[in-house]
Amino acid sequence: MEKRCLKSLTVGDKIKIIDEVKKGVKRKKDIASEFGIPASTLSTILKYKNKILKAIEEAPYLPRRKRFKASSFPEIEHAMTEWMKQIRDYNLPLSGPLIQEKAAEFVKDLGLTFQASSGWLEKFKSRNGIVEKIISGENAAVSEVDCEHYRTNVLPSLLKEYDSNDIFNADEFGLFFKCTPDRIMTFKGDSCHGGKKSKERVTVMVGANMTGTEKLKLLVIRKSKQPRCFKKKNVVSLPVTYAYN
Repeated sequence: MEKRCLKSLTVGDKIKIIDEVKKGVKRKKDIASEFGIPASTLSTILKYKNKILKAIEEAPYLPRRKRFKASSFPEIEHAMTEWMKQIRDYNLPLSGPLIQEKAAEFVKDLGLTFQASSGWLEKFKSRNGIVEKIISGENAAVSEVDCEHYRTNVLPSLLKEYDSNDIFNADEFGLFFKCTPDRIMTFKGDSCHGGKKSKERVTVMVGANMTGTEKLKLLVIRKSKQPRCFKKKNVVSLPVTYAYN
């Protein structure tokens, strides 16, 4: 006897089947034949149609998938997806740790016993089609209105559980240490020619806490492991943290 080949339907196919049955134009037998499935499979799809429709409403990416598994904590899943949609609408950056931290807040508010572990994060991302992308170009720029909303509505809720002394901010900049001044002093009538500017630079990161009571040690990054200017001095003894790449 020839082995029967089972067809694996995507969630999108199941939505189409539900729609065809709802229209009432074709017989269920004909719809099953059209999609290459037995009548029993069609019956199962219709049995769980509410579950399928709800899943596709909460996660529009699902039509491309063949299977999906519901979360064991639907309250957290719903709260997190709605929160992420709000953050996305304002084009604000999101990271894995921030998602876990927000999930922990919802767990506390809902009185659930649940840990937003790294494993949960990966499954949550998989269920909801969440991927990491690099923001680049002016199209990803955040408007002043969005920044103001973040500053007045989002940021305070993130900061309220931390002491001001424990909240730090850091930034980096390029230091061109061999550049000559843009202006020079000279006599009237003398010609002034522009020279080639040096591109010798180091990257410096500075940081301090919100109250300004604690300043982080400067991080200086350059290309060489042991710069020539420090050939007789160990870079570890410098008043900065030195690194190279």
